[in-house]
Amino acid sequence: MSDKIKDIIVSVLFVAIIVSTFIINIAIKDSDVSTSERRKLAQFPKINLDSISSGELSDTVEEYAMDQFFLRDEFRSIKSFIKLDILRQKDNNELFIIDNNIYKMEYPLDENSVMNITNKINNIYEKYLSDEAKVFYTIVPDKNYYLDSNLMYLKLDYRRLENIMKENINSNIKYINIFDELSSNDYYRTDTHWKQENITKVAEKIANEMGFLNRITLDFEKKEYSGFYGAYYGQLVKKVEPDNIYYLTNSIIDNAKTFNYETNKEGSVYDISKADSSMDKYDLFLSGATPIIQIRNENSTIDKELIIFRDSFGSSIAPLFTEAYSKIILIDIRYISTDLLSKYVEFNNTQDVLFLYSTLVINESGALK
Repeated sequence: MSDKIKDIIVSVLFVAIIVSTFIINIAIKDSDVSTSERRKLAQFPKINLDSISSGELSDTVEEYAMDQFFLRDEFRSIKSFIKLDILRQKDNNELFIIDNNIYKMEYPLDENSVMNITNKINNIYEKYLSDEAKVFYTIVPDKNYYLDSNLMYLKLDYRRLENIMKENINSNIKYINIFDELSSNDYYRTDTHWKQENITKVAEKIANEMGFLNRITLDFEKKEYSGFYGAYYGQLVKKVEPDNIYYLTNSIIDNAKTFNYETNKEGSVYDISKADSSMDKYDLFLSGATPIIQIRNENSTIDKELIIFRDSFGSSIAPLFTEAYSKIILIDIRYISTDLLSKYVEFNNTQDVLFLYSTLVINESGALK
């Protein structure tokens, strides 16, 4: 066979692949979500003069094409396999595996972001609280903190993060250090979050520091919910054994009621139906992300309230405090402006207050309102 015929065959095959891929991409129905990545996928954009003249259309079409590409997950999996298993690179899109645990590089420390959340906490204290209130804050380390430094993976300067907050936060807000109460085994292997069944020691430390340890027993029944593929699993696109989600309960938690200020609906502390229908099974805990949610202890014999300013890590630890309070109010200022809080929450300076944020949010606090 002559070189000319070979070139023709290669060219025809190349064009055929391009054309067939184009036709398949047009023919197949667009997906609304990516289950593996746990996010909504871009849809075909609306075309108008404004989007054309501004150049926005080309960007949105490119995003749409990348999200809706035929066999997209398969190509992502091949890319991950080549980088990690063939080329032996240390990470794929800043994700890597150590002892069957998936980690994501969180680096470098953004000191401006740390100052931003520190200022947010100070502003909330000055606006809604007073020196009479018992106010505390704690920092939840991401699981990279527990990686062996000899592995040479980049991670945050956690001590610098701590020191910035200690040096700049209102002196009336007491710090509760929980770094030594955790290890890498206390986090899901495929996700960012900690395992509720492993954080009773953290709950005990916080309860002791805040002065309500005598009001809780920390006596729970451990129940299994389901298998769990966390956020890192879909981002890495590499086969790893799933986690299992367990939750801790007792008669107090079982009888407690939640009230979601966004939906105006009551519910239970562990929302099985929400977890079943959600892409993120971690939504089992307090129905997932929401601006303000209240836990009401139906069996409480004391009139005492706890307010927790929190991120998603607070969803799984707050239920463990139910026994100690008549009411727990969880506020997530990623979804509600701090200026609007007085419309929904009555601050009376008799409540205990806890600011609980993970280093992941502290280092990317621009989303706080």
